[in-house]
Amino acid sequence: MVVRSIFLFLLAGFLSPSRSLAFPQSLRSSIQDKYSLSGTVVNSVTGEAIRGALVQIYMNGQSSRLTGPDGKFQFDGLFAGQTPITVRKPGFFSEEELESGLPKFRRPVIDIGPDASPAILKLVPEGVIYGRITGDDGEPIENLPVQLMVQRLENGRRVWQDRQGGATNEVGEFRIAELQPGTYYLSAGPSGSSVPIASGPSNSAALGFPVVYYPAGSDISLASPIPMVPGKRAEINFTLSPQPCFRVAGTIIGYAAGQFANLQVLNSAGKHLASGYRFDPATGAFRIPCIPSGTYTLLANAPPPGPQIGPGRSLTAALPLTVNADLSGIHIALLPNANIPIHMRVISSRTGSERFTQQENYFPAYVQLVSHTSGMFESRHGSQQVGERGSASLELQNIPPGTYGVEINPNGMLYVQSATSGPTNLLQSDLSIPAGGAPQPIEITLRDDGASLNGTVSLDNHPFTATVLAFSEHSSTPPIIQLTDPKGFFQMPFLPPGEYKFLAVDHPEQLEYRNPDVMRKYLVRASGITLSPDQKAKIELEAVKVEE
Repeated sequence: MVVRSIFLFLLAGFLSPSRSLAFPQSLRSSIQDKYSLSGTVVNSVTGEAIRGALVQIYMNGQSSRLTGPDGKFQFDGLFAGQTPITVRKPGFFSEEELESGLPKFRRPVIDIGPDASPAILKLVPEGVIYGRITGDDGEPIENLPVQLMVQRLENGRRVWQDRQGGATNEVGEFRIAELQPGTYYLSAGPSGSSVPIASGPSNSAALGFPVVYYPAGSDISLASPIPMVPGKRAEINFTLSPQPCFRVAGTIIGYAAGQFANLQVLNSAGKHLASGYRFDPATGAFRIPCIPSGTYTLLANAPPPGPQIGPGRSLTAALPLTVNADLSGIHIALLPNANIPIHMRVISSRTGSERFTQQENYFPAYVQLVSHTSGMFESRHGSQQVGERGSASLELQNIPPGTYGVEINPNGMLYVQSATSGPTNLLQSDLSIPAGGAPQPIEITLRDDGASLNGTVSLDNHPFTATVLAFSEHSSTPPIIQLTDPKGFFQMPFLPPGEYKFLAVDHPEQLEYRNPDVMRKYLVRASGITLSPDQKAKIELEAVKVEE
């Protein structure tokens, strides 16, 4: 009865025209106050408004809007707070998409509330390379492959990447769009067909269009770079002359019955050249009908025979080749790729750490080999789990001959104390694998007594948002990277003990921080510190601006 009376009293008070329900201010705000988020999407180069851009926010789910003819957008009915925001449109890139220098990037975050200003979102216009290719008779060359290579900074290292290309149309024209800013190199050819010509009373040769790097080089070292900035349209026209191409024939040995050998022709840049080769697995004979003169690598490989035939390894052979006439009697001997066992142990000093190492099929680290010897392009080989459940181990499998950098990524709060393969210290030297060789196992020791460090970054005595790079005393080890918060504060909660140089920069995506020659002028402004096991340290850094 008492409860019913209280309920009627409250109801009467709520319905009375002379009274209003008095919620606390904070509760009224959370229930009643909603806001709009508005802004404009513009071209980062011209400043012009962009129509039809897709803007998305991520507050209580995902919401989307398309910008109008004036480039404006608006979201209504939003509570105060912050939300990630993205913008996309074909023919443009977001500024975040172009930041390829770090492993991870945060989406931009925007404020919502009574004092929030309209947002200005920028899109970077694509670059386009287009043009026309003709023969020396002025006639267009149809269906000729056109490709691009680009030099980029990726994780602090300048690397080459293939960029999708195209082919010329019936009037010899080509167009390659959606290009990010960078330095590009253009190649055309080889032609997919050749024209037979007489080269003697009993021999025949053919004419075709070999690979040519713009403007007229057979090797990429002779090519002219094509710098592309946002929104640039570059017209590239050039003329090609047909060149003689030659036959190359020989045999491949070393593979087992039931295996099939593959053959690739790589040019001086390490790019695959379509050769139309023929191979007879019964005899091992191969024949390449038409290769233009030049310097190449013949790369032969045979995959494992498969469980129906028996276990085995991949086989590989590489043979340098100079072509300026018909060649025969080429001999390629396949040898097994290397399998490298990985042995790891963890030295635990903290209570509770041992429980991770005792988990079934737990591996304290992941190992990668990074090759830079395959022409100009980087290749990676990762460790794999082998063996039965409960007694599994890690192994690097089917590794071709070459020289490799070894990258070890600990799993959890561990650091690498040592890594060796026989007498080779893998924290300081690369790992060399000879053809047909059997490298010694990789032995890795990890520990859990790392140091911790926090600090602040400033510029001209004001807090500064930056990226902090921690360079260890081992020059082959990539730096540890951490972003600051908007107030310039950062934390590195687990660092291997040792000597470090700390550098804070504004644009790490523009910095070749894995190149010692480039870093020499920056590291003179770095702050040095030596960390001991389990140490807690602080540091203050002055930001350094990266030169473009």
